[in-house]
Amino acid sequence: MKKVHISMINLGCNKNLVDSQLFLWKLLSENGDKIEYYSEPYDSHVELVILNTCSFISSGREEMFQTIEKLLSKKKKVCIIWCGVQYFEKLLRNGMSFWMEWNLPSWAGWKMKNLRWNTQDSSLRSEWQLEQELRRREKMLENENISYLSRNDLNLTNLQNLTKRSQTFDDFCRYSAPRLLTNYENRYEYLKIAEWCNNSCAFCIIPQIRWNLTSLPIKSVLVEAENLLKQWIEELIIVAQDTMRYGTDFSSKSQLLPLLHELDKLPYDFKYRILYLYPDILTLKQLEEFASLENFIPYFDIPLQHISPKLLKTMGRFYDDKMIHTLLKWIRKLFPNSFIRTNIIIWFPGETDEDMTLLQSFLDEDYFDNIALFEYHDEPLAKSSTFENKIPDNIIHSRFKTIRTQVDKLLKAREKKRKWRNQIGFVESVREKRGQIFLSVRPEINCPEIDPVDEVKLENVIQCFDGEEIEIGSKVEYVI
Repeated sequence: MKKVHISMINLGCNKNLVDSQLFLWKLLSENGDKIEYYSEPYDSHVELVILNTCSFISSGREEMFQTIEKLLSKKKKVCIIWCGVQYFEKLLRNGMSFWMEWNLPSWAGWKMKNLRWNTQDSSLRSEWQLEQELRRREKMLENENISYLSRNDLNLTNLQNLTKRSQTFDDFCRYSAPRLLTNYENRYEYLKIAEWCNNSCAFCIIPQIRWNLTSLPIKSVLVEAENLLKQWIEELIIVAQDTMRYGTDFSSKSQLLPLLHELDKLPYDFKYRILYLYPDILTLKQLEEFASLENFIPYFDIPLQHISPKLLKTMGRFYDDKMIHTLLKWIRKLFPNSFIRTNIIIWFPGETDEDMTLLQSFLDEDYFDNIALFEYHDEPLAKSSTFENKIPDNIIHSRFKTIRTQVDKLLKAREKKRKWRNQIGFVESVREKRGQIFLSVRPEINCPEIDPVDEVKLENVIQCFDGEEIEIGSKVEYVI
């Protein structure tokens, strides 16, 4: 029997990656005699590409559209799965009529095909974007080489259904199951402990296209963790949309620390870090508990978004500037060698020069080892798209240049302090250039795929902890 030649592309976050790994395992383990899998989706032999999509922000959806168009141009069939599918279903089934009625200007009329807006005006971009997305979606549906599955169709994962179009559009909560490990060589994997989110941040659409927070039971998480550790994974990266609220759907209090205490008891040589710790329910007592954990990496990924009390309230965040300052000082006191990362949104609607001054002063206090800057844009279905006081384009460009320059200066100063000091990290790649061997090494405190790596000459490696031969995944001591 002729096998179908298949590949997969994962777009978006590491939570998506866990779902892709689960999907691949189920597909290949149950249909292996019918499938030939290729790691390179553009290989000439590949007939069908499974595309796990992101729909959290418009840039993610744009990447989805461009990837689909490229695959079709290479004569591939495409099966779209997960978030992108649900985004358009929710938009059309539940949200579109309300969104249009709420957002469209009275003079615009109701026939979107007749709308001609100046896309340089930030107050109109979201409407124009919605029109373009819906047109591209309709074009996709006309193409017989495109199929799609919603998250609830995971149990229907088989070769036949990959060429069909979902009719359910429901979501699912993933419990312990085998998955294909894609980061095995680097000795880390993601451990997802919950799905979805209960927060109502004004700029975010995740709760609208997904469900409310649903945590995996502690026993299920521990089973999956042990399965990973048995396969020689040495670092677990714990993820959820809001990890600090893990377990609040089945308990009156967060169950994150009880889970971590149980993880600490597992009889393996490993470490773990946590992503996306929202600060509003993170207490001093909890931080002290973190400090007592044996395998915890003191890495704090805290998405603050801003420091202006006024903007934080408008964004729908549950904390203010005083709470942020207190929290960051506690972390630095309890964890002198910690790594703190944050996300900042600039030019959110209503942001004033005074708000920018507050933000700049806050950043100059130099709490952070890494800072991700996000430019605000109107997102269809997001509450903030209805806000007034959008920032004019000329001010946007000026503010971005100012804040980008400041952040670059701060982070370069931190990097400069690391020079000539012994570092410990993990080799991510080995390459030869002009007769010299160079290594890309991730410092052990830095998070894979998020934080910078060091470029190191082989001669600057002091020792390899895993034997004499240096390869991908090796733990080494080195000097920058």
